[in-house]
Amino acid sequence: MKKQLDVTVLDKTTAINLLPHCLYFLGAIVAGSKALATLPIPVFVSVCNIPPACIFLLDCSASLLNPGLVQVTAGLVSLGAAVSVILLDVSLPFTDSGYSWLLAHILFLTAQILHSRITNPRYTEVDKLYYSNIFSVIILAPSSFYLEEAFSVLHFQHRRQIRFYLGCLLSGVLGVLLQLWSAKLRSNQRFQRSQALAKLLACLVAVPLFSPELSVPLWGFVAANLISSVLFSSDYESLEKRDEWLDV
Repeated sequence: MKKQLDVTVLDKTTAINLLPHCLYFLGAIVAGSKALATLPIPVFVSVCNIPPACIFLLDCSASLLNPGLVQVTAGLVSLGAAVSVILLDVSLPFTDSGYSWLLAHILFLTAQILHSRITNPRYTEVDKLYYSNIFSVIILAPSSFYLEEAFSVLHFQHRRQIRFYLGCLLSGVLGVLLQLWSAKLRSNQRFQRSQALAKLLACLVAVPLFSPELSVPLWGFVAANLISSVLFSSDYESLEKRDEWLDV
């Protein structure tokens, strides 16, 4: 029996099947980091709930899920509130607002989720996570030197520079551990709701510390999105739902 953290050996077939997923993963990282650099954390988190809300509603319309009225309503509220956040906060020109990168991040994230449904079932979430991270390092490491971004970090002056570097290191390590834990429990509805609740609590802390400039209407839509996201679970990567989706 294959252990949960075992990785499928990379061969030609594996590389061809997982290459699109790696590209989507890389695109989501780059676009997400660019968007998060200019947008408030609560706005970024709430708008990123668009893919799971859309997939949940599409699965409901295709009769792949049989949720209750409360869950369907929560999905609609989550999607509507996220779109309202964009419409309320976006500024012109659009390309300079950060939302262009956020839109690209959402598209890459959605493509990554949907691609997981047509990937050969023998490739586990750990396989995708492992090879996607390796692919990202191979591409981004030399790119950072070519674009001179790596040298810009050396000239970064901050009164808490050591804490900045430690924060970057910890965010990388903790991020990988969170991805592994998420891959293990992704199909668990309790985990998904706990993850949504954690996003809500994190944004409650982030608003006074990092985003005090958020207007009351904008924060209202963000709160509506985050609260409604706790009430439904997309289950978009479970093998059972994926097989049914492929049959349709």
